[in-house]
Amino acid sequence: MSTFWTSEKIKNYKQASEYSAFHKKLSVLAEPFLDENWTLADIGCGPGLIEAWLAPMVASIDAIDADKVAIDDLTARLDDVFLTSKAVAEKVSPMLASIDDLTGDSWDVVLLSFFGVDEEILGKILPLAKRRILLFMHGRPDADGPLAAEDDGGKFTAANMEDYLNDNCYQYKKTVMEMQFGQPFKTIEEIHTFLSGYGETADDIRVTEAEERIIKTNRFDYPYYLPKSISVALFIISVSR
Repeated sequence: MSTFWTSEKIKNYKQASEYSAFHKKLSVLAEPFLDENWTLADIGCGPGLIEAWLAPMVASIDAIDADKVAIDDLTARLDDVFLTSKAVAEKVSPMLASIDDLTGDSWDVVLLSFFGVDEEILGKILPLAKRRILLFMHGRPDADGPLAAEDDGGKFTAANMEDYLNDNCYQYKKTVMEMQFGQPFKTIEEIHTFLSGYGETADDIRVTEAEERIIKTNRFDYPYYLPKSISVALFIISVSR
């Protein structure tokens, strides 16, 4: 199983999502293409921060990831009555599995978000969706400082996906939205811990540039913020059965 997630990464991810309402905004983009009677699989869900927002829009959600740390975190959060409502918890089922484990399963809608989808992965996903696939991708590469998305460089882009869908005559719609998904901080110590985590992947110049971009927010909960603007492309791909 994958080991991308750590407790520190999940904490940062949750704080960034809370500060920017990022996953809430993603769910708003997805809502017109969902139905309260449909089943949904969120494949590559990570710690499942979008599930609470999607749950009222569908009949059920299977939140699937190959990373045990992420799935364990989601499971614990769903079990905690102080963090998650009963209505959401009853609809969301965490599942530790890879795409290759899902042969024979199917859902009305399959959702994938930002984890390096290409033709091969899309080919594995198509048989799993009865109605449509919702695919969130980075709308443009973002290589700004240590917050740069690791899966952007040299990988399958939104433009590549559009060419692929057109070449293979898929019916789809696409919408693009600019959004904030930077990193907020509660303390100076959090800033130092966060930036030091990029010691092996970012040079000193990029870290210094990131430090210079941190702003004071005048918010009590998160006094400091490292901005990051990303372009989100949502593909709505129709599936014929």
